[in-house]
Amino acid sequence: MRISRLTAYQVSVPLKRKIKHALFSRSESTSIIVKCQLADGTTGWGESVPRTYVTGESAESVFDQFAATDFRFLVENHLETIEDVVQVCTEFKLSEPTEAPAQYRERGCFGNAARCAVELSLLDAAARSWNISISELIPSLPGAAELCESRDHVHYSAVLTSMKPLKQGSLALLYRLTGFQSCKVKVGLPGIDDFALLRKIRMLTGRKMGLRLDANEAWTRQLLDEHASDFSELAIQSIEQPVSHKYLSTLHQIRGQLTTQIMLDESLCSYRDAEVAIAKGYCDAFNLRISKLGGLIPTVRLAHLARQAGIGYQMGCQVGETGILSAAGRHFATSIQGIDFLEGSFDRYLLQQNIIKEDLSFQWGGRAPALMGPGLSITIDEEQIQKLKEHELILI
Repeated sequence: MRISRLTAYQVSVPLKRKIKHALFSRSESTSIIVKCQLADGTTGWGESVPRTYVTGESAESVFDQFAATDFRFLVENHLETIEDVVQVCTEFKLSEPTEAPAQYRERGCFGNAARCAVELSLLDAAARSWNISISELIPSLPGAAELCESRDHVHYSAVLTSMKPLKQGSLALLYRLTGFQSCKVKVGLPGIDDFALLRKIRMLTGRKMGLRLDANEAWTRQLLDEHASDFSELAIQSIEQPVSHKYLSTLHQIRGQLTTQIMLDESLCSYRDAEVAIAKGYCDAFNLRISKLGGLIPTVRLAHLARQAGIGYQMGCQVGETGILSAAGRHFATSIQGIDFLEGSFDRYLLQQNIIKEDLSFQWGGRAPALMGPGLSITIDEEQIQKLKEHELILI
């Protein structure tokens, strides 16, 4: 099995509504799509969603890195076994970025979005060639053996972003009535009293629903300490990225100090980040997102590291993911045990158009079935990709 062609596309996907949080607001999402064609005619697909405030990457930087990379290494390798594919994905190196922001280069996360799209396309193509699903391939990934547990369905969390109070309240009540077990609330936006908002939402959702917060770097360590009793009173399960990465040291030894978990997201983008966070006691949990971490292989490795260190983890997602990343997340979620919370598969609830023909959106109460087909178990709508694409580059 050999790779015969690799093509990258930049697509802009319009959203049904503007999504706001403390770091950004957007009404469309840019994805990098990679198509991998094997010599036997099999085709695989990968996706990433670059974010400058997460790994320092943009669509432009990804294409610049692609253009500067020699992809012949991928063509020169035979891919006969899962181990071969994992080795090629692991050893393949993108060009060394010359203009990458220093902090992201030093943390080892610049290039993760570029790598993710390529890796997923290779894994998808290989699995399709062998007529197995990604779920069947995951147990062979490094670190997966101790984590694997097959499930026939999972439950996704609901999310409340910034919106008009009436709509936000109605949505919170709807989540309760439709049986969601967990909900994440975006906090830290200017002009909003977060704790008045949270008391209202807790009243609407009731005490049975789990509530988590995502501050997107907008809070401080002092605020966490001052409101410790509020977090306990409101039964907040976790607080995601409460402080800016540049103030991460203020969370030193916070692990286990509050009744709610402190979870890292923007500060957890590489294996190096994870090792530092564990050593310094910066958090109780990791937010694992496939795109920001560079693909399924590094995501599994980080879940394994977290498990060994007694750190919790959730499976997160990036706003605006298309069905490719939704499928990758579903395979991970139905294959890996110990996931505290699950986010993703917002497809038809958020995207005006998708680039796959199946609907992977979660259903009543966030329930979603395991995917059983070969590879990522999805069908790409290539006509839609052509309509949405803004840039195309042949890599091989």
